[in-house]
Amino acid sequence: MTAATLPRVAVFDVDGTLLAGDCLRIAARRSRGGFGLLAAALGLLPWLIAWQLRRISTGRFKERTLRAFRICEAVNQAEAAGQHDWLAVVLERRLRPEALRRLRWHQGQGDRVLLCSASPRMLLQPLADRLGVELLATELRRVDGRWQPCLVGANCKGGEKVHRLKAHLGDLEHLDLEAYGDSRGDRELLRAAARPHYRSFGPEIRPYPAFSLAPLLPVIALALLGYGVVGVRSQGAELGPLLGQLWPRILVGLALVLLGYGLRFGRWRLLLACLDQRPPLGADALIWMGSFAFTATPGKGGEAVRSLLLRQECQVPAPPTLMALVVERLTDGTAVLFLLLLLQLPRLSGPTLPLALPLGLALAVLIALWLLARGPLGNGWWRRLPRGWLPRRLAGAGQEGVNALRHLLQPRVLLAATLIGAIAWSLEGISLWLILRGLGVSNLGWPGAILAHTAAGMLGALTLLPGGLGSTEAGTVGLLSLQGVSLAVAVPATLLIRLMTLWFATALGVLCLLIPRRRSLSLTLPP
Repeated sequence: MTAATLPRVAVFDVDGTLLAGDCLRIAARRSRGGFGLLAAALGLLPWLIAWQLRRISTGRFKERTLRAFRICEAVNQAEAAGQHDWLAVVLERRLRPEALRRLRWHQGQGDRVLLCSASPRMLLQPLADRLGVELLATELRRVDGRWQPCLVGANCKGGEKVHRLKAHLGDLEHLDLEAYGDSRGDRELLRAAARPHYRSFGPEIRPYPAFSLAPLLPVIALALLGYGVVGVRSQGAELGPLLGQLWPRILVGLALVLLGYGLRFGRWRLLLACLDQRPPLGADALIWMGSFAFTATPGKGGEAVRSLLLRQECQVPAPPTLMALVVERLTDGTAVLFLLLLLQLPRLSGPTLPLALPLGLALAVLIALWLLARGPLGNGWWRRLPRGWLPRRLAGAGQEGVNALRHLLQPRVLLAATLIGAIAWSLEGISLWLILRGLGVSNLGWPGAILAHTAAGMLGALTLLPGGLGSTEAGTVGLLSLQGVSLAVAVPATLLIRLMTLWFATALGVLCLLIPRRRSLSLTLPP
């Protein structure tokens, strides 16, 4: 059968998708009011904490919620009084107009329409009957015609939704399935659908997003709050006039930082060219810069989303691009090592010379990898590595990644990537020097500023803290102080250069991810 002749089925999640709100919460407010509602909420608090800490399952927490708010008792009393629609009327008023229009459109097309929800059938069946649709939901025990707050079977969420659909409809591949959802609990449903609609009710498809910015929001909020507190404490009422005085230098510094990003993107294209991968320039640039939205992650590990997006948007296989990202990070380390040694060789001593030791270790690892990859003794070892250390289903991807790494670990490639990284890091250091000059520092030249910025940045990366927060700032302030810069100047200069580098890159990354492209790319934000 062709896609045009397959049976058409539309599946709607309820809470947050078809319904503006959560069915269970609405029922709780209807079941208990006033002081009883507050007492039930307080009694449920320990279970809520246990659920958030993943000490109890979502199904178990749902049972405790039903008990705390006496929802089953309220439904039983309403049914005994003949008020079977006591909640359906309220829920119908909370239906999203655009979702309801889409549901009615599917019915008008003759499609089979289902609701698939984690909320109990006890609450949703009257609404499904009023809408004239089928219902798959979490089932509760019923004894002698009375509902009990005990789940029968699994909670209808995540993979369980797909399992229920298969049991109800058969093989989903033989259906033209269109699904609507809004949360992580709908991820598997949306990925199983031929036409997914994540937080959308238009005709165009919108798949479940490949990643989420939500975990980064607390990091960003805490960092900016900390910067604000430190800035006010160090400068007080002078903070505003100081920023006004420095803004021309800040703009020049941002231009230098942007130039550095351009050079780094050129390095990325060089690494991909070595792997014979040449995705479209515009899409690659947006994805490359967009990955910087996740630069405030431990070891910048979140930037690996770049490989996932290149695979989805440009059909570039992931293993080679992951290896290119690894080499990019390694050559950042060798670039910093090169700068530190270059700037310290005239003195052969000083407070920052010991920092070259861990970076020298990175260089030693790089040389060892190159010897294993290119030397005669390493040929057989590299071929056997994926088969010996990876599961059989991953061995092919592992071999592809190993082959890519062998192409990248060539002296000319490593040297070019290191030099490009050194220039980019230097441009950021010069931006710091411009800020220091604007703050009246005349006893520190641009080499000292580059030294402080690069050494502290690598130190922060080695701590594996998100974005090197705290460690990079402390390192920059400390290295500036050791070179004669007062704390009153080193602190605001450090905060400014971090805003101009880490957080400027994060902001640019988010903006690049938001730019529409050929395929839909959406961001998950807290509901």
